[in-house]
Amino acid sequence: MSKEVPQTAACQHLNVVVVPGHYCALDRNNVIPFDHRLSRARRRHLQTSDQIVVTADLLVVGLAAYQRVASDVRVVHELLLDSRLECRDAARVIDTLLASLELAAYDDHISCLMISVGGSVPLPPFAKRSYIALVVDPDGAWLEKRIDRLCWVSAGPQAIN
Repeated sequence: MSKEVPQTAACQHLNVVVVPGHYCALDRNNVIPFDHRLSRARRRHLQTSDQIVVTADLLVVGLAAYQRVASDVRVVHELLLDSRLECRDAARVIDTLLASLELAAYDDHISCLMISVGGSVPLPPFAKRSYIALVVDPDGAWLEKRIDRLCWVSAGPQAIN
């Protein structure tokens, strides 16, 4: 894993790759952002999940993963950021991940997107995209957004403060 720190200029030019859960050619251990230690069980779960990977200058700076299930609700069970990102860059990476997740949910006729985030992930970028906080504590948060087929996405009754 690279010790190179992502620079602000690099984070202005982000690349997104969507990896289906059944795609085995990718070494999925190389898509985990810097400074994240996942248990063996979480890595196994990640290997069978669809993933959205965000890179800047060939460094992985963000990852979102979810399982496809027969449901109107999609649960994003991993949302990881490179821990070295500055606040502004972290917000840009989160916005890129959310836009990609929302577009995939819309395309798959999903009506609700739920995301589990760790305590180190900043919440303001979610509020800007009208996510509702269902649970927030020092260890993380569960966030929700309703996907409306008629007007693309709609805000819920309470936005995150």
